Amino acid sequence: MEANTVPRIHSTTVRLNQEFYRRLKSKLAADGTTFQSKVQALLEEYVEGPAAEREEIQRQVAAARAAMRRYAPAMRELAR
Repeated sequence: MEANTVPRIHSTTVRLNQEFYRRLKSKLAADGTTFQSKVQALLEEYVEGPAAEREEIQRQVAAARAAMRRYAPAMRELAR
């Protein structure tokens, strides 16, 4: 995304029965979060996979890149 580009925001409607909505609002308040942030986090996890799994993959990629940089001269030599 370009630096000056504003991300587009889409909205949706979720219909919940009144009793469930009251309980939901109470739990969200007790957790110190909002409906928007909770729904976004849950949907991101659904689409992207669990955060812990994504973090582990990022750690593995970083380690692999570091190893490639470290062993690049030896790998070039072997390729001769």
